Amino acid sequence: MRIPITLSRKEGLLGQSESDNQLTFSAIYDRYAAVLLGVINKIIPEKAEAVLLLEATFSKVRYELPQFKPTKQPLFVWLLQIARCTALDALKERTSVSRPTLQLTEAGQVVRPMWGESKAAVLTILPTNAVESQQKQLLDMVLFKNCTPEEAARSLGIPVETVRQQLRMAMQQVRNTAKAS
Repeated sequence: MRIPITLSRKEGLLGQSESDNQLTFSAIYDRYAAVLLGVINKIIPEKAEAVLLLEATFSKVRYELPQFKPTKQPLFVWLLQIARCTALDALKERTSVSRPTLQLTEAGQVVRPMWGESKAAVLTILPTNAVESQQKQLLDMVLFKNCTPEEAARSLGIPVETVRQQLRMAMQQVRNTAKAS
């Protein structure tokens, strides 16, 4: 049995009882979920994430339904806009998180991550004495005093990301020194 989906103010979803609203909302989901999932999946290729975004889409639909104006645009176009915006927002959030942050030394120099450099470039970047002593301090705290990087950052008053980066650089220097010996 197909339930007709009517969204006019007089007889549609907005003027119905809660149980009728649920039936109509279920009918909207049944009719449009597969198509909207396909649209979301074109933007976000991971199936599991796309399904979660479909759920978020229908949560937004449920929330924004009172503002829907059936005389201004068709239901499918409205649903499509919400699905696309949800997927694009997730994509934008994903790309903004993956951008590397710049770290500065006390002297104001940019600390480059070692994984993005060639071996020759890594060997030419030598830390200043202040950074070198800080690296020794960090190694001592983490390796011998059993501090976590977070605890070491708190005690030195520097950001955790900087501590982790300094630890990686110090460990790489230790490895390079051991290989050279």
